[in-house]
Amino acid sequence: MPDISIPGVKSRFDTEKIVEDLMKIERLPKERVERTNETLAAQKTNWQNLGRRITQLREDSRLLYSYQNPFNDKSAVSSSDAALSASVSREAGTQRYEFIVKQTAAADRFLSKPLDDAFQVPEGEYSFSTGGKSVSFKFSGGSLREFADTLNRRGQGTVKAGLVNVQKGSKSLVLESLVTGAENRLTFSGDALALAMETGIVGQAPAEPKITNIKAVAARDGASAVNESVSGDGMLTPPMSGVSIPLGDVRPGPTLILRFETSITAADVLPSGGGGTAAAGPDGGVSDPVAAFPPQPPIPASPPDGADAVVDGKYVIQRQRTGGGTPGDAADTPVAGTAPVQAAESPGQTAAARVDNLSVLRLEFDDGTSVALPPIKDTSGFSQNQYRLYPLAEGRTVTGIGIDNDNTHRSVSIRNIQLFDPTPAGGDVRPLNPVSTARDTIMLMDGIEVQRPSNTIDDLVPGLTLTSRAASETPVTIEVETDTEAVKDAVITFVGNYNRLMAELNVLTRNDESVIRELTYLTEDEQNELRGRLGVFSGDSDLVRFRGRLQQIVTSPYTDAAGQENLLSSFGIMTDARRGGGYDPSRMRGYLEINESVFDEVLKTGIDTLKQLFGRDSDGDLIVDTGLAYSLNQALQPYVEMGGIIATKTAGIDSRIAANDRRIETLDRQLTIKEQTLKTQYSELEGAYTRMERMSDSLEQFGRQTGSRR
Repeated sequence: MPDISIPGVKSRFDTEKIVEDLMKIERLPKERVERTNETLAAQKTNWQNLGRRITQLREDSRLLYSYQNPFNDKSAVSSSDAALSASVSREAGTQRYEFIVKQTAAADRFLSKPLDDAFQVPEGEYSFSTGGKSVSFKFSGGSLREFADTLNRRGQGTVKAGLVNVQKGSKSLVLESLVTGAENRLTFSGDALALAMETGIVGQAPAEPKITNIKAVAARDGASAVNESVSGDGMLTPPMSGVSIPLGDVRPGPTLILRFETSITAADVLPSGGGGTAAAGPDGGVSDPVAAFPPQPPIPASPPDGADAVVDGKYVIQRQRTGGGTPGDAADTPVAGTAPVQAAESPGQTAAARVDNLSVLRLEFDDGTSVALPPIKDTSGFSQNQYRLYPLAEGRTVTGIGIDNDNTHRSVSIRNIQLFDPTPAGGDVRPLNPVSTARDTIMLMDGIEVQRPSNTIDDLVPGLTLTSRAASETPVTIEVETDTEAVKDAVITFVGNYNRLMAELNVLTRNDESVIRELTYLTEDEQNELRGRLGVFSGDSDLVRFRGRLQQIVTSPYTDAAGQENLLSSFGIMTDARRGGGYDPSRMRGYLEINESVFDEVLKTGIDTLKQLFGRDSDGDLIVDTGLAYSLNQALQPYVEMGGIIATKTAGIDSRIAANDRRIETLDRQLTIKEQTLKTQYSELEGAYTRMERMSDSLEQFGRQTGSRR
């Protein structure tokens, strides 16, 4: 009996395989189109990768000559960041500045007396003010911690509170202004003032102590005592003399200030004698500073020891008195850079060396020591001087002000000496336990005193921001210079991206696998990925010419502003930076190398020329129009600009891929119909065969039945 075959369920003749084999042949045109699309997609990816390389190199090139070029970047180097740090913008000029930080800015920070842990802050309305800002809030009463937390929530940016565990079972309340500056005092009002007084933060301020009428001034250097009031027109100290002004015994606290006024009066005649007494005028002052020094006896007619020269019969001695002798004494040490010395009027007499010195004031202490005060201003009008005594005294008791006027042509006057505490904390009260008091930053900039309420100062030098951190005993230098590290990083990035683009072009346009092996910095996976793209554009002559154009640009000479031609290789950037070692084909690929030692020296001595090499304005219109980076940008632009070569290439590929996709869709429809037709035909064939088998079976059965009847 023949096998049972049900059409559509089981194929007697394996028609499915026959149809599939036939369809494989029918699908060949579609598969060719799909492979074409895959190739086109790979080409598009290669063009896009190449475009990214070109875009990156173009950006690096433009950076080297645009307004934002790193040659305009500046760096600020401080000789002592612990005292004064600096940051700088591109607007700053390259220059060296010298600063002395006399004091840093601070804010008021007051400490209470120790308070019991059970201390309760009463209910009330508490108000605090500092820096033109005020904080006011109602407190329903509670512990110190609750009060501090409430104040911190309300006083952000103005005032804050803290607690210090002074000893077991007690705490101290700390109130701190958040605004620095001498004028930004922390003040209290309403219930805040009552709380501050109750907790010992502030107390009643004493009357301001002043010294305005000093008598019996002790004179030195042979001059007699001068009874003179240090008020009104002040007390005058003639040239080449000194005095001590007693202040009593003053043990300064953290906030005590010494203030006085000084002036300088020029003397017309150089004093020629040493001893004597200053002549007092009608008002008790010294009326003629020169009269205090009677002329000394003439010296012998022969040149004295130490005379430097004889000019027109007059002895000229260019010396500075180093000991305690009288004016006119011969000194032991020549003075470098002193002003020209006036010759004596007649042989046998000498003129004293001129002395100009503004550092004439010092503080005197009870242990016999002293400390020099900063130089006073050289002005005939009275100018104010003010100092905090606490850091100067260093725990010693101040007893007086000393004036050592060793000038030969200047008289020094002083008046209105005052001692006072400038730290009222609201009303007529002062802090009893100040941790710090509000003060300004005070510094000398190239000898000029400046004062600011903040430690951050950005208005002294354009583009330069200073941050004072601590007082400095010695000058701090701030060097503003070109940021050579930024330039170096930009050039290294430029060279790296140039080499990556050249590697990409070499791989795409060559079928030589050695161009991949010589890229030793690549990983094995990266090398394998490049092998799949090796030579895909080997027939593109435009890319070959483009690669040659890039090599020409980086090896051509460029003229600087002085008319001198310069090559990139003269700055340590070349295709054979290693030099020697025989023939190396990789050096012929157009890659650049940097000789770092040569390049570092260029950054020190020839950075302006390097800047002009990359880009320069040759016609004075303030627009860069020549240079290596400029030329490179011009060559790269047509490839990556909108509608450029890369965009045109990828757009053409997209069009071909889209057309092929439409053809594939058509072929898919045709294949579907073809496959269905074949399946139908073979199903009908199997059906016909089945019917024929059934008919054959019927005839065979009929024959058997007929034979049996016979």
